[in-house]
Amino acid sequence: MDRDIKTKIAFWYYSAGMTQEEIARRLKLTRQKVNAVIGSLKEDGIVTVSIRGCEQDHVEWEACLEERFGLTRAIIVPDYDDPKLGFLKVANAAAQYLEETLVSGDVIGVSWGRTLAATIREMRFERKPDCRVVQLVGAQSMDDFSAKSDDIVRALSDKLDAPTYMLYAPVVVSRAETKQLLLEEKSIGRSFEMMDRCTVGLFGIGELNEESLMYRKEFFSSEDMERLHADGFCADIGMNPVRRDGSTDNCFLQERLLNASAECIRRMDNTIGVAAGEGKADAVLAVLRSGLLNTLIIDRGMAKAIMEKIKEE
Repeated sequence: MDRDIKTKIAFWYYSAGMTQEEIARRLKLTRQKVNAVIGSLKEDGIVTVSIRGCEQDHVEWEACLEERFGLTRAIIVPDYDDPKLGFLKVANAAAQYLEETLVSGDVIGVSWGRTLAATIREMRFERKPDCRVVQLVGAQSMDDFSAKSDDIVRALSDKLDAPTYMLYAPVVVSRAETKQLLLEEKSIGRSFEMMDRCTVGLFGIGELNEESLMYRKEFFSSEDMERLHADGFCADIGMNPVRRDGSTDNCFLQERLLNASAECIRRMDNTIGVAAGEGKADAVLAVLRSGLLNTLIIDRGMAKAIMEKIKEE
């Protein structure tokens, strides 16, 4: 069919609002023929689709991540003018997502980290006294109070006016026997029981390298880090080490960690990963492969880096 006729059909259908039946009568064609032409307009380059309110690559990347990793939702936020503050925009998007999705009766487990702390700060005050807020990782001794799990739990509790279940134990202990003794404490045992009741999990995603906060704050020793690397671990979610292929099994540290295990996380209805900065792309990709996430909220720079790595594969 002549390209000019195809262009007219495109104008009549998309701009003039004519039906396929009206176009068919006008051109003395069958309705099936007109339907076939309309179906080929994008392929012929006559019609292009523009979606208002978002960048097209964001939508494509979100759809790709959702399909490839079985996510319920992927959210990619635009670049920030100052890359060092990009995590604030991710935190704002995560706060809006939580405000839209949290419902009365949710039991919300919270991990730790700077982006996670910023997410809670960005949330509005909205009373949900029927909810519960649970600390998913033990306490961390460090100067950055805003990134600590117990402070984040208290901040979310204040925003929701909801009760908290604190984990009054260090996140890492030196011996497996110490962990077993702590688990015998009634208050700590109760916290682990509440972890198993969590419907929502909120997590930062960390790298396992010499630049990571866990190493710099000496939660893990240099010997621990060397062994983790030798065993293929490169990332963590809720202090659970994750290998590049997404596996989490047979980690020697698990017997010394007081946190919600990978199995516990997997049982939650909605696990939300929040991360910013393309430097974390390998870590986020490993956690995506683990299948532990339902929802991912990241910035455009990280999304681009992840998509490039997927294409390389």
